[in-house]
Amino acid sequence: MKVITISTRTLLANVHGFLIALLIFTSACSDPSEIGLVLEPDSNQIGVFYEEIPLSPYLVLADSFNTTSQGRLLVGGDQSEFFGTTQAIGYSRLSFNPNGIPPEPDALFDSAVFTMNVVDLIGEDFDEEKAFRVHRLTEPILDTAYYNFNHLSFEEDKTIASGSFLLEPDTVNQLRMDVSPDLSAELFEKLTTDDPAFDDIFAFRDYFPGIAITGDPGQNTSLSLATGSGTGMVLYYHYDGDTVSTAYPINTIQSRHFNGILNDRQGSAISSVVERGEAYEVPGERVGTKAGLGLMVKLDMSALHGFLDTLENITFNQIMLEVGPVEEYPEFKAPYNPLVMYFATEDNEIYRRFDGAKVAIQAEGQGHTGLDPEGNVVPTTNNQTGLIYNPEDRLYANQITSYVNAIYRSGLVRTDLFLYPNIPSTERNPVTSDAFKRSLREFKLPKENIKLKVYYTRIR
Repeated sequence: MKVITISTRTLLANVHGFLIALLIFTSACSDPSEIGLVLEPDSNQIGVFYEEIPLSPYLVLADSFNTTSQGRLLVGGDQSEFFGTTQAIGYSRLSFNPNGIPPEPDALFDSAVFTMNVVDLIGEDFDEEKAFRVHRLTEPILDTAYYNFNHLSFEEDKTIASGSFLLEPDTVNQLRMDVSPDLSAELFEKLTTDDPAFDDIFAFRDYFPGIAITGDPGQNTSLSLATGSGTGMVLYYHYDGDTVSTAYPINTIQSRHFNGILNDRQGSAISSVVERGEAYEVPGERVGTKAGLGLMVKLDMSALHGFLDTLENITFNQIMLEVGPVEEYPEFKAPYNPLVMYFATEDNEIYRRFDGAKVAIQAEGQGHTGLDPEGNVVPTTNNQTGLIYNPEDRLYANQITSYVNAIYRSGLVRTDLFLYPNIPSTERNPVTSDAFKRSLREFKLPKENIKLKVYYTRIR
């Protein structure tokens, strides 16, 4: 790994403002004389240095990418010369309130609709209608873990609901589709005749295993649907003399669900990425990450580790990790913000501490190391930070000075890093959801646009 080095030495200043201004100014200088400084070799002086360290990126298709019950159903997909063709299918059981009051035998059926509660929407060409379909599963969703590569069979040529919509990005989209007349009549007949299918939730699953919701990758649009009362079926009925209908919901509230992702990489820039859990140096000049698919950027940090081994008697002033600028993207396909920087194992999995906690770079100014019950130095885990995205310059960046200090001075374990789209979890704001499994957001960038900017001083 080539390390690009720019070095500048300055006289000791008595005010911090001067030092900060000097650091910013000298970042582009390679010789002290360029900023009017002359050093006396026999005197005790401070040297202010700047190092720019490029980091090599790899792509890893996450293994065991569990999408079970993430609170979101991914539907739709996109086509890309870099990522290939991606299709997301949301699978879910349906449920009803077994203690609810079903319609009486003399109830009169009004209508049945399927609603989808859209909480995130990305795509292109929103002046065109986007079509989505709901299918009936032909096999059950089991009480087991499902991963993004898992799929279940469903009635592909038959829908229980379908519709085309003019979607509005950056707004709430509550989509409604008519349930097929055959299924509407079937469900209503079972409800009004005290059919055993509605005796309890287990009997209902035997009768109706669940749903699969699909879209067309050619539309370059994907939805993230919130599971719950807003996504599922509602049957409306009334009795003689009623002026309004009564609703009977059969929806995805508290229902087991998962997202299956189909990704055809043949002919794409990442066609070489085949095996899960392997690090690939992708041909060409670009690299990228895509949520839902579980495609992560892994940073080779050996250049930083080698650089630290060359230093003595130094103090780090500021260390910035910058990723970007990322490539331009359609207006409503912005990448996810922020990126958690997880430690990576040699087996290309997220590094876990002795107690199983996932380890990521901690917030600036926070401690990065502690002791385990046996007195060994271990990473801290309760105040994550992330690379923050600036849409103006399309740059992910954040300060990681404390992290590097912990490696240099406190014996923090040296690993490579994963860039993982998610909200950092902290003691005050613990995060239990996983954004990387809840959308198809992506970004691409030139490999050369990943670097560390290191400012440090050395006493002579």
